[in-house]
Amino acid sequence: MLTKIWERYFLAEFIQAFFLFLFCFYGLYMLIDYASHTSALPHHQVQIHGNHLVRYYFYVFSSRLEILIPIALMIAFIKTTSRLNNDRELVALMACGQPLRTLMRPFIQVAFCCIILIYLNEQFILPNALRKLRRIEDATKSNRNRLPNHLAARHVILEDGSMLIFQNYDAEKKRFFDSYWIESINHIYRIKYLYPYTQFPMGEFVDDIVRQTNGELLQQAAYEKHFFPAMHFNQEILQSTIIEPDVLPIYQLAKEVMHLDKEMSEKESKLLTAFYWKLTIPWLCLFAILLPIPFSVKFTRHFHVFFIYVSCLFILIAFYLYLDAVQVVANRQLFPPFWAIFVPYVFALSWTSWRYIRLR
Repeated sequence: MLTKIWERYFLAEFIQAFFLFLFCFYGLYMLIDYASHTSALPHHQVQIHGNHLVRYYFYVFSSRLEILIPIALMIAFIKTTSRLNNDRELVALMACGQPLRTLMRPFIQVAFCCIILIYLNEQFILPNALRKLRRIEDATKSNRNRLPNHLAARHVILEDGSMLIFQNYDAEKKRFFDSYWIESINHIYRIKYLYPYTQFPMGEFVDDIVRQTNGELLQQAAYEKHFFPAMHFNQEILQSTIIEPDVLPIYQLAKEVMHLDKEMSEKESKLLTAFYWKLTIPWLCLFAILLPIPFSVKFTRHFHVFFIYVSCLFILIAFYLYLDAVQVVANRQLFPPFWAIFVPYVFALSWTSWRYIRLR
């Protein structure tokens, strides 16, 4: 790489367009997002510090990197190759004996570098960024009138075999909301707020429900605050329950997936889907380069650059949205996660690679 003058020239033109789009597009997004959110700050009497703002948009950038980089790669590639084509520089290099596939090699190498970058982001930066973003969302949830993300009840198994059923977990305040501890079939606690990380788990606004001799469950006592010395959480199970699979890094997801059974629960299916998603989504960078190659290097009098931009960007974004929708199908076990996530990639990369190999 970069051993020849034309390779360095191609790469310089490509990187210039790549970073120009990336910074301008995300900078515009930051301005619009900041303007739309700060209009409500005087009403809520909220002050934003500069360092908090920088960290927030860094976290958002990390969470959007998987689609921002492929789009930037595609736009930079089409811009660079279409200009080289219009200026007949590609024809001149081909007349000197350079095959067209060799001329596209620097762009393919940049795509592989971006694949490695996204893998590093998924492993080291994105998990912490998503945790921080969701804490910010939980902290400001009371200021927004919206429905909770999870309407279905969730559960966690305690070390003694009893079950805790809860509506949701507040990561900012580190507490469960609207939970039921089924200590036994005859004894149930209803807890509005449960704090699992205190020395003994502590509940606020607790109802003690006991089964009577006639079989009815009746409230026996009520406490404003109550400790549960007999409630013991398995920390690994607790973390895997309250943390969404997409927050986990690739290495930890791989360890979780290794112990899954063939008959999976919905939670295990979400783990497997998140693992396959993180393994495959970086390869969208290669797809973004291979897709427009046959169009942008085509030698013709009527070279429609606008049509190439529109059609290729439409295919890329539609493919990403399709994969995002397929996650829901895999999470609900309507389709096996392996086939739902991997098959579209195999088909897309096989088709674009075959068209690239056919270049002369």
